[in-house]
Amino acid sequence: MKLVFTLDTHGTCVGQLRDELLPLEELANTWEFPYDIFFVLRVLPESYGRTTSRRFDSRDHTLELDISISYEQYQRMSKHEQREGLGIHLFNYLSESVTKYNKHADKETQNQLLDLVKKWMIENNWLNGKLNQARKLLSQDMGLYEVSQKLQMPLEEIEYILLRMNDYEPTDVHPDNIVVGKAPL
Repeated sequence: MKLVFTLDTHGTCVGQLRDELLPLEELANTWEFPYDIFFVLRVLPESYGRTTSRRFDSRDHTLELDISISYEQYQRMSKHEQREGLGIHLFNYLSESVTKYNKHADKETQNQLLDLVKKWMIENNWLNGKLNQARKLLSQDMGLYEVSQKLQMPLEEIEYILLRMNDYEPTDVHPDNIVVGKAPL
């Protein structure tokens, strides 16, 4: 089967994150599934009014999933937060969409696909990744430095996670998006 991820974005880390999905695309080529799945990830300003949609093409046996994500929200998120948020969104929408088109794949075949995708996402920190682990450790009163060392994450990122856990809502562009070189200063 083909599992393909394409982009319509700028100014966020989603472009880099899309590159992290290439091994999943390659792995999916070895899987058996009755149709191909194409994702379009659109990180666009909310003012565009673009909504998430899906379409199944019976002639080509393809499921097209067009996911709209808030540019303003992702601008304020770190790369790790974007990966986690995107991973949850991708997996949930894939699950919902595959289930919706059940006449093309039976329940067992659907579950096999979803299990393979979920396994890959967990192994590659797209689901229950380092952010989730850091939150658990910080909630157990482990020190910032210890969490940073244990998860091999920058201390600044751990501090940021702790601030977010305590209802800090950033208003500026996160430095990870500036580093990408596409976000305005």
